[in-house]
Amino acid sequence: MEVPGCKLASDPQAFDGKLIRVRGTLNVHFEDFSLGIRNCDTAQGIWLAFGGDVPGIVASTVNDNFRNTGSDVKINGVSYGIKKDDSFHRLYALIATRHGEKPDYSVTATLTGMFFAGEEEKTAKGVTNFAGYGHLGCCSLFVIMQVSDVESVPPANLNLRGVLIGVDGKPVEGFTVVNDVLGGSPPERQKAVTNEQGEFAFSNSGQQLRFENPSYRPLALTVEPGGPPIRVRLQDAKRSDWVIPACVEADSSGRIGFSVLFALPKTLESSPFSNDGLQSVFVFPRGKEPFDADLIISGSSPEITDAADSLDSEQFEERWVKDSAGNVVGLDARGRMKHGGYWRSTIFLGRDVANYRPRSGKPANALDQVIDSACLAKR
Repeated sequence: MEVPGCKLASDPQAFDGKLIRVRGTLNVHFEDFSLGIRNCDTAQGIWLAFGGDVPGIVASTVNDNFRNTGSDVKINGVSYGIKKDDSFHRLYALIATRHGEKPDYSVTATLTGMFFAGEEEKTAKGVTNFAGYGHLGCCSLFVIMQVSDVESVPPANLNLRGVLIGVDGKPVEGFTVVNDVLGGSPPERQKAVTNEQGEFAFSNSGQQLRFENPSYRPLALTVEPGGPPIRVRLQDAKRSDWVIPACVEADSSGRIGFSVLFALPKTLESSPFSNDGLQSVFVFPRGKEPFDADLIISGSSPEITDAADSLDSEQFEERWVKDSAGNVVGLDARGRMKHGGYWRSTIFLGRDVANYRPRSGKPANALDQVIDSACLAKR
């Protein structure tokens, strides 16, 4: 049924558990992913969540920034999917496009989905609200299952075109270019294959391109959709590859880690940590506490996506991690944030990760020494 936003917010209980269609502006801010209810005589909040495997892009206590690929979200034990058509991709790209923490567009759309009123409660002033969903349980919940009639202010051009050039200066044909809409994990992703002229194109483009082929140095590139065509030059991977050895048995006993082992200098010590089955090791200055750790090594994660995104970094570079036979066994990324501070994130074997972001904001030479000491444990 079609429901005006004000009516939905004024009488949530009347629409609890119903499939409805509502048009409104999406609030997309820190700790706020909600339906914009304007000029209504109510303070009722309506939190938004995508159906299917689409993560949210807003930091909040809901922790909905990660979804398992291919799995529909469940609310009260019932699964809800989402129609990933052009309207959905346009809306998701629009709300994710930002510079710093500020979104670039105000987005209005017609949303179809399931509504959950939540639990009735009274405020200290005697006002009745419905809550239990969203940030700090603030709101009712609307699960988006379909999107249509997307509009933005200002109007947006999300088309992106480019040309890919090889090491020899010639266009590269048949190369798969990845376009990421950043914000959630894993990012919403689309792919294009270069033609004979090395050309590729995307509609509803996100702000990052990825070029990943073992023969070339991996590249994550921040882009601005709607501008002129971009030109990308590949580099030979051999000039940057990090080849890590297998662990020597006699040297393994003093190392820390999981599928990959690391040596600690005398200035650092470590402490194991377990959370929901995820095993980690905290690395911190000798004589201090685990919560002082800047480097965390985790193993056997159920799903690790790309090492990092380029959007918030003023400097950014990647390289392949390979074994002695030349097989890709990981991806090493590092950079410097736009607001200052260095970071590094290295994925090994698609399941182990070592990352740091020192609170001091200074280069982390000792932590780099730990990561650079990596060797592959015997399987």
